[in-house]
Amino acid sequence: MSGYKHIETAIARYIAGRYCSAVETGAGSNLHAARLLFRSGILIRCTDISIPRELCTVPYVMDDVTSPDYSFYKCECIYSIRPTEEMIPALIRLARTVHSDLLIYHLGFEGTDTPFPVKGCEIPLHLYVTFKN
Repeated sequence: MSGYKHIETAIARYIAGRYCSAVETGAGSNLHAARLLFRSGILIRCTDISIPRELCTVPYVMDDVTSPDYSFYKCECIYSIRPTEEMIPALIRLARTVHSDLLIYHLGFEGTDTPFPVKGCEIPLHLYVTFKN
């Protein structure tokens, strides 16, 4: 697969094949993965520090992962596509607190302690926290 939105499509495929519920953090206005998950029947919600201007078919709330409303993040999988490096420690704490897996697709090659990419995904998606058997 090549072209625009390849990364988001690969992430959605991976999550849809393994989870029933997910929250995308730092979604911004790029909701391609979330929309694909929504269409797949996955219980999906999105969050960012601001709400996108366009109308969303996916539930979306304004929240900050550094001071989160934990009740919003109760799901099997929290994921983030290209988060800033500063968000990663907060995402790890959040996932551990709500007992959710944490998947991150990196913006670049930040972090020397980055876990290896997960198997079964065509792009380098990293599993930071896991609770699912």
